[in-house]
Amino acid sequence: MEEKYGSLQKIKTAFEQSYNMKLLVDMENWEYYKDNPEETLELSENLVTDDIELSKLDLQLLNTIKHQNPKSIQEVADLLGKNVSNIQPRLKKLEKNGFIEFIEGNKNSLKPHLTYDDIKITI
Repeated sequence: MEEKYGSLQKIKTAFEQSYNMKLLVDMENWEYYKDNPEETLELSENLVTDDIELSKLDLQLLNTIKHQNPKSIQEVADLLGKNVSNIQPRLKKLEKNGFIEFIEGNKNSLKPHLTYDDIKITI
């Protein structure tokens, strides 16, 4: 966690600014394991929220990012035959909800990257 976020205070500050649920889960895990170092750490994450709405397009975006490994937002749009102006806000929403992150790509492009290997929706 220190390598990823720097300090517990930094992750708290980042969460307060963004309300990103992935940050909240990481922060809670960090606090727990700090107080319980004898516990075995299992590498998994749970996201519990009522605020996420995933449309068919969102699921297509996640699937495309996972299986096609696009190098830019433009490439995602091209792979789906959609306009970038329609795709970019959806990708930003997926980033805000913690499903993806953007990595700097070639020529200052943003490369979408999944933050999870597996996503399960439980109702």
